[in-house]
Amino acid sequence: MKKLPALVTASLCLAAAIASAKPVKVFIMAGQSNMDGQADKRTIDYLGEDKDPARAALLKIFKPDGKDFMTRSDVWVTSDDVSGDLSPGYGGRKNYSKLGNCIGPEYSFGYYMGEAFDNQVLLIKYAPGGQSLYVNFRPPSAGLPDPMPVKQGPDKTKIPMTKEDFGGQYRGMTGYVHDVLKNLKKRFPNYNEKDGYEIVGFVWFQGFNDMIEGGQPVAEYGKNLTCLIKDMRKEFNAPDMKVVVGVMGVNGMKNEVGKQGDIRNEMRSMNKVPEFKGNVKAVESAPLLSPEVVALKTAGWLNKDRDLKKDPITPEEDAMLKRATSNLGFHYYGEGRFFILLGKNMAEAMLEMLGGKK
Repeated sequence: MKKLPALVTASLCLAAAIASAKPVKVFIMAGQSNMDGQADKRTIDYLGEDKDPARAALLKIFKPDGKDFMTRSDVWVTSDDVSGDLSPGYGGRKNYSKLGNCIGPEYSFGYYMGEAFDNQVLLIKYAPGGQSLYVNFRPPSAGLPDPMPVKQGPDKTKIPMTKEDFGGQYRGMTGYVHDVLKNLKKRFPNYNEKDGYEIVGFVWFQGFNDMIEGGQPVAEYGKNLTCLIKDMRKEFNAPDMKVVVGVMGVNGMKNEVGKQGDIRNEMRSMNKVPEFKGNVKAVESAPLLSPEVVALKTAGWLNKDRDLKKDPITPEEDAMLKRATSNLGFHYYGEGRFFILLGKNMAEAMLEMLGGKK
């Protein structure tokens, strides 16, 4: 057999190594407290009571034996100082140096990404509470507002904000992601540096602080979100990075009024940006809330069919609310069922843009 030249042999070995490498599939999940997730894991059980049999059956995925929650070693999660296998607990917690009891959309999103890829999957989660896109997450290409908003000075007088007041969380987010990727071996000892990584997707679920501020933060939300997507792709040299935007759904489908309705439409506008066709998708969250929970929680307000003074909550309804919820309305009632369905819908949108992988 004729011996191949050394250069050819080396090239073939390199090609084989590249072919066998399986880069870690990286998804950045960012936003504020609802991306963090405020649903106690005990409320996931309520998913099994869903009137839709297909949805109710999902509980077996996340609690296969009816006792223990699903974990996956082929999906890693990093959030603040905690890195590890996919499991409940990466949601809102008092001590961010360890796992807690809550979930966000990462729990089910991670499950479906793990099902879709043979590669190791990594979710990088950055979700500080009480932050706006208009100020805190404001991306560089959005520039500064005109006119500049004001803030309270040391003597409680109103003074104009400065350049330094804007974009702090954008810089925090990008810095955190860069640090995680630089130190993957430290965070995940099983990471094979020869495999490398690939930034595949960005998931954004945010907007409550912009909504309550109203005015320009709402009116500019679509523009600022467009800039955020473009700047994130540029920052991480990932022009093909697919993006899923969770449309705010606080208090359900009837809350399409005022500032809430306006900011939802700003988020939905991502589906109409020509250059985002096929690579950015806004998905609805309001329809995923439990109709029974919403009906009781908005009785006398959005739900005008129920007057709690004349028709108070029954013991059975109260017991249901205790099983299904663990937080306030602006945190989607801390409904584990909701966050499971939201993460699933986000995953389906992401996979559709990635070529229909299932």
